Amino acid sequence: MKVKSFKSVFYIISSIILVYHLVNLFLFWPNMPDRIAIHFTMGEPDNWGSKYFVLIMPTIGLLMWWLIGLLTKHPEKLNYINLTEKNREKQYNMSEKIMTLIQNLVLIASILANESLIRHAVGIENNVFNFLPLFLTGIMVLAVFYNLIWAARLKE
Repeated sequence: MKVKSFKSVFYIISSIILVYHLVNLFLFWPNMPDRIAIHFTMGEPDNWGSKYFVLIMPTIGLLMWWLIGLLTKHPEKLNYINLTEKNREKQYNMSEKIMTLIQNLVLIASILANESLIRHAVGIENNVFNFLPLFLTGIMVLAVFYNLIWAARLKE
């Protein structure tokens, strides 16, 4: 898959999830209590904060998305394993794909974690939103290790 189409697919998915979340945030905002659970231990809330806390996580996700996007535009600035003149473009393309994947998964994971906080605050329990951010973080870690192994095994 070409890098441009790879980026386009992820940007569309991320945009749809962000719009969905913003609509939910707008709809659930009046029903949220002023103090909500913002940290959980073993499934039980152990720290409370203002409902405005739910505005921080999407903001951090968008900031991280933007910062990682800056790195994605300049793959030559990153460090590589086994980089040669012959495989330079191949490694740059793979790096762009991995960084695009991580860029969008960071945003999606932060939005889904925030969605979980919002749903808990209004009394809607949904374990999918508790599980998905952790699963996406695992995918990001696996993508980094995949890239390391792939680059180390390059013959060219």
